[in-house]
Amino acid sequence: MGSPHVRSNGSFGPRPQLPAFCRTRRPSVMVTASSLAGLRALALLGLAFQLSTLLLVLAGPVPPGPVASTSTNSVFRPDASADAGEVPSVTPLSDR
Repeated sequence: MGSPHVRSNGSFGPRPQLPAFCRTRRPSVMVTASSLAGLRALALLGLAFQLSTLLLVLAGPVPPGPVASTSTNSVFRPDASADAGEVPSVTPLSDR
């Protein structure tokens, strides 16, 4: 094969032109300090969400809440003398 400006039949001619999208120049992009600060803020926000998710996973499953009573006669009232960490004892109602 010959040089790019020689045609396949051996005659010389103008050099082949590149397509238009190769010849056009893209405008240069200016990176500013404010755009970098915004990017940094978004990165920190993403890291905060990842950290909170990791802490939730490490905390383990949430214990079930109190079961709602189906009986209208029984009302659970907290004992005033009970400690905050202590579970009050519950006795079933006797059949009448």
